[in-house]
Order: sequence, then C-alpha cells, then structure tokens
Amino acid sequence: MKIKIDKILIVLFISVGLICLAFGNKSTIASTKLDLLTLSEILQKEENITIHEWSLHAREKLENVKSVEDAKSYQEELKKAFPDGNWEEVKNHQSTKFIMNFSSSEFSEESITITTSLTTNDPSSYIIYEVKGKKIGDKEMKRVNKVISEKISVIFRDKPAIFSCIKGEFSDKMNETLPYYVNELLNAFDAKTIEALVEDDFVSTSAYTHVLEEGMENNEKAMNLQLGLRTHGMGEKTTFVVGTPIITIEY
Repeated sequence: MKIKIDKILIVLFISVGLICLAFGNKSTIASTKLDLLTLSEILQKEENITIHEWSLHAREKLENVKSVEDAKSYQEELKKAFPDGNWEEVKNHQSTKFIMNFSSSEFSEESITITTSLTTNDPSSYIIYEVKGKKIGDKEMKRVNKVISEKISVIFRDKPAIFSCIKGEFSDKMNETLPYYVNELLNAFDAKTIEALVEDDFVSTSAYTHVLEEGMENNEKAMNLQLGLRTHGMGEKTTFVVGTPIITIEY
C-alpha cells in the first residue's frame, strides 16, 4: 500500500510540475515587452505629438527549409495553428510564396509569408510576419503587445529579427525647424546620434538608445533607432516615422 501511495505522489508531483512549467511559459510569452510597446509609451508621453499608425515586421531565415516541399510542410503546421487564415500561393521563376492574410478586427492588416528562393542551387527560405494598425491608446497597445508576442512565439522556430515603426505628426501649434523636432525625439528616447542626413524639408537620423532591445551595426557602430522627419511647407504640418532598429516603411 505504501509503495502504491508513493507512486501516486510521484505522479502528482510530476503533473503539478508540468502544469507550472506550462503556465510559466505562457506567462513569459504574455509578459514579453516588444520594442513597439516601448516606442508607443514614450511617444504618447509627448504632449505635442499625435500617433496615426504603427507597424511591426518580424523575419527569420528558415535554415531547415530547403525546398518548396519543405515550405509546404511548414505551411501545414501554421494552418493548424491558425485555422481561420486565408492562404494563397504565388509563383514566379524566382520564388514560391505561401501567403496567409488574417481577418482580424484588432489590426488593419496582418499576414504571414513563407518565401522560398528558386534562383540558386541552394534555395533559401524565410518566414515573415507583418502587422499594421491605427492609432490606439496605451491600454490597447499593451493588449496588442500581448497578442503579437503570443503569435510570434507560434509562428517562428527561433528568435526572429523584429522591426517596429510608428508614424505621426507634431502639433500644428508649433512652428519649429526640423532639427528642433529631431532633438526633441532624441531626448525623449535618451538617444545619441550615429549619423544624419539633413535636407531643407527632410531629415533622417540613425541613433542608439539603451531603452530598446533590437539592434544592428552601422559602419561598425551599434544603432537601434531611426528617425525620419518631413515638413510639408511653411506653416504646414511636420510628420515623422520612428523605427527600431531601422525604418522599414515608406516615409
């Protein structure tokens, strides 16, 4: 009888341990703070800034996907994870793509793309997750952060490169020069300029800040923040795009 009880206790301990591990993993996913959320939190504290839209682009090279057949197998895995997705196959002489578009009320656009190059003897494959949304408040962005983090953990096999961008504009009440606005954004992120391109109606600045996680090398210097600002004429609005580690959308 004692041996039987001991066995039951061991099974219970193992079961509890597995449950705790599972909840621990979910908690880690849910608590992951994306740079997109950090960008949003910092920009929303600026009184003279209005955010219009945001986007996130995550990408990973699939080392074990060497053919279209391998890509189809990966696609089947994702179909099970996202049964409501709408898939299409796009072929040309250079590549084959499997594209899934989400139908979601939370985002304006959302998609997954598996692409396999056919132009070399050793085909390379990538998986890309893209999501875009309009202006939302701080609480909603925290919820979006959780939803996107969970999807990233399902879509990717390893740690993807993640690019986050936010578009907006400065208040019409202000009438400052572009360098003034650039310095305001750099100060908000506690960032230092790495290099900059300055024109009469446009400024692009690469910088580094300790508040963001993603990063890359630029001329052997670490950078993880890019700013693009444009003025639309005397007395007109000044728009901006903030991206990490670089801007991946048109500005």
